[in-house]
Amino acid sequence: MNTPFLNRDLFWHNPTAVRLIALLAVGLLVATVMLLRRRKSSGRAAAIICLLVSIGLHGVQLVYVPRLSMFFSGGGPSDEQDVQKGSSQVSVAVFDPNLTSVDTAAEENAGDLPTDESTPSLTPLVLARPIVELSEPAPVQQSEPEEESPASPVAESIRNLMPTSLASATLRTSSDPGRELDDALGEWLTETLAAPPEEPAVENPPQPPAEQVAANSASVDALADDTDTAAAERGLVPGEMDSDFAARQGAAKTEAIEATGGDASTEAAVAAALRYLTEHQRASGAWDPLSSGAGRERAPLGLQRGGAGKRAETGLTGLALLALLGAGNTHQSGEYTESVYRGLVYLLGRQRDDGSLAGDASVYAAHYCHAMASLSLAEAAVMTQDPAAIEATRRAIAYSKSTQHPITGGWRYTRGDTGDLSQLGWQALLIDGAQRAGALDDQESMQRGVERFLTTVRSGRAGGLASYRPGERTTPTMTAEALAVRLLLGEQVSEDAISEAEAVLLASLPGQQVGPDNYYFWYYASLALHQRQDDAWQTWNAAMKKRLLATQRSDGSWPDTSLWGGYGGTVYTTAMATLCLETYYRHELRQ
Repeated sequence: MNTPFLNRDLFWHNPTAVRLIALLAVGLLVATVMLLRRRKSSGRAAAIICLLVSIGLHGVQLVYVPRLSMFFSGGGPSDEQDVQKGSSQVSVAVFDPNLTSVDTAAEENAGDLPTDESTPSLTPLVLARPIVELSEPAPVQQSEPEEESPASPVAESIRNLMPTSLASATLRTSSDPGRELDDALGEWLTETLAAPPEEPAVENPPQPPAEQVAANSASVDALADDTDTAAAERGLVPGEMDSDFAARQGAAKTEAIEATGGDASTEAAVAAALRYLTEHQRASGAWDPLSSGAGRERAPLGLQRGGAGKRAETGLTGLALLALLGAGNTHQSGEYTESVYRGLVYLLGRQRDDGSLAGDASVYAAHYCHAMASLSLAEAAVMTQDPAAIEATRRAIAYSKSTQHPITGGWRYTRGDTGDLSQLGWQALLIDGAQRAGALDDQESMQRGVERFLTTVRSGRAGGLASYRPGERTTPTMTAEALAVRLLLGEQVSEDAISEAEAVLLASLPGQQVGPDNYYFWYYASLALHQRQDDAWQTWNAAMKKRLLATQRSDGSWPDTSLWGGYGGTVYTTAMATLCLETYYRHELRQ
């Protein structure tokens, strides 16, 4: 029997167990002091025993918990630089092929706007919504669907002023690892909307020195040249979308829906879900775990993870953005441009100096949050060629490379963990996205590590099954994740292995499985089977559509009663279900 107290990794990642061991060690030290203070010599032997046991317990903790915070607040190694100090400012250019002169230095104050007439693209973001909607949304459990009001002419004109690059926002990161006051961006937005609509014209605005203008122009031109060169090397021109995501917009999207199994009902469900997600986005651009019911411990699969998800803002924000991006929305075009823009700017502001996007997540959620948030930035970079998104992706993938196990090629909870397949799936998709964005210089070594780890969890007669970690039993979820990664990364998987995997997946069709719905499993199974477009996909797709359309609630969300819904709340369940229904056009058919 595999219990947390017999499994070293599970035991030493259990916060309650570690705290109890620490308290016991301290208690024995106190007992040692009290026994030594006794006048009777009979207490000396007991004191020595207590002291030796205490020293032993401290030694065991030093061996097994060298990289974890005692209270599991960050999920990063303790010997790195202070990762709580926030991200360094990134000097990037507005992506505009016709732009010749822009001051790209990050401003010190989010409210300070450039006055140089040569920088019209640095217009501040203003929400195309009534001012009253800037207040925090009510908890999602109490939300009710509202009728949409047509956009006013003022709102439409505001939308036209939206910047086309993430670089036009000043990036700030709260130094407080707790609950920030809705981020500096949210405060700036509130102040901006509350300001009078017209300001007195300044007859002679102050002009920067000529030398500074020349230096800024040279900096922008150099970055624009680098960006254009990278795009040209991948066969792209500015504004052209990578072929993998080309079916997310326009006529290609309609064709993909009709050709691969979607229909009007699935698109209606996606539209309702995206409305729900954007209505529950905070003014800072983030999606809040606590207000969506995340972080509740239900011990799925019989294991406790310390209520993982309570502080997973970056992860939930990344998932919500992936759902918006999957339907063709970017910060430059689409129905939800401002929501995507605010979400991406929030992530840029939360990126640490080492590239991590884990935020304040606990050890169980930290690497998931980093990978999900990074993947959303990578997809935005691929879809828009925005230099700010490309640079953030470059830093994020560098962090992922630094945490990849050098021998096994895997990732898990902390640097040095040998890895698990659940973490690997998100990192593998990030590698693919970063490569397409031109933000990955060493794809081969990272991908070889992924392939190496996949071979260690592979099993079955034809090698089509997979397990969570090497030597463990195979499961449908891990089989689906392994197959999706292998197909999307271009591996030539044998027909026998695919048939073996498909048989396992079809034995656990959505709505026919034992236990709660598992959107995580459905997501990876849909990605894999969609690539095949065979009878297994037709069977899976019919069951998936039926179950998801039947369980979507009237407000556009899906309930958090799913297998992992306690940790992620309704933002997690809604985003994952939406990604399943976007499978028809999210990725090109590569097989």
